[in-house]
Amino acid sequence: MSDAREFASRIRNRYPEGLTGIVVVGGSRINYALEHKESAAPGRIHDMRDYGRDVEARMQAFLTTYFELGGQNIIMPLLSYQLFDKARGQEYAQVVARMALDLVGQAWREFYKANEIDPYFAGIDTLLHFPEREASFELASACQQFQAQWDYQEGHRKLIWEIAPIPLYSIWQTPGVLASVEQEQLNAQLRSAQSLEDLQSRLYRFYASALYGTELPQPHFYIANNRNGDLKLRAMLPIALSCGSPMRLFFTPYPTLMMTRESLAHVLEDLAFGTRLSSSGLDYEGQVTAEQLEAEYARALELAADPTSIAGLLRPVNRV
Repeated sequence: MSDAREFASRIRNRYPEGLTGIVVVGGSRINYALEHKESAAPGRIHDMRDYGRDVEARMQAFLTTYFELGGQNIIMPLLSYQLFDKARGQEYAQVVARMALDLVGQAWREFYKANEIDPYFAGIDTLLHFPEREASFELASACQQFQAQWDYQEGHRKLIWEIAPIPLYSIWQTPGVLASVEQEQLNAQLRSAQSLEDLQSRLYRFYASALYGTELPQPHFYIANNRNGDLKLRAMLPIALSCGSPMRLFFTPYPTLMMTRESLAHVLEDLAFGTRLSSSGLDYEGQVTAEQLEAEYARALELAADPTSIAGLLRPVNRV
């Protein structure tokens, strides 16, 4: 435990603004199916409530580990708006919408309080378009009510649940929910910006606060699963807001909630203290040797000759 405290202290010192990450909850159904194999019906989930409890336990364990390792803020995308497309079928969408209600239930409330976490629900404005009788509308309404009643505290850890956002829609709505004085303050800040980076930073602070419901540093890293081989960016709001900021992307070849404590610590260590070849000058003279360049060129040629070395290729399911 002393090693964990020391590691967390190093992370907090490295990121005084608060380490902020995005972790996409992906592959949870296949994860459950892998661990609860049904020989008579492979891939079937017989008990969705048990599946929901399994995902809940994994999410809470991951969050606990992240905060113990020095994390301060985290964005966790759960549901995409595409999930609610009727062409894809409504059964799973309605089931998971009802399951997501647990995020404002008693068990999660106790978890938030025990870990000094303030939860926010971003993107739910899209679900308010559904008829009131549907589970998706009920979910959005419950999240709204929760946020209106929760006792938010300065200095608490922040957890942003991203649920079915359409960033352009949320951004389009923003002027209508802000006072004219806030808009004028933003205009004044933009007019006084001294650089393009400063311009982006001021826009980010303004819109992040409006869309998340709280101030949040720009994310430092992103973790998602690459189990199928195709690389995807699934965190809609933070990706839209970050505008190409230097956020590191990490992809696991397995469902993200299977990540071990050691693997997460390795990612954070590499993020915070890893080194790489970089140059702010015209070239890389003085940073590499002739031998290093020759070895790197040979590696590049070998990889270029192998089409399967390309990241993003679909991975077929293993067959016996």
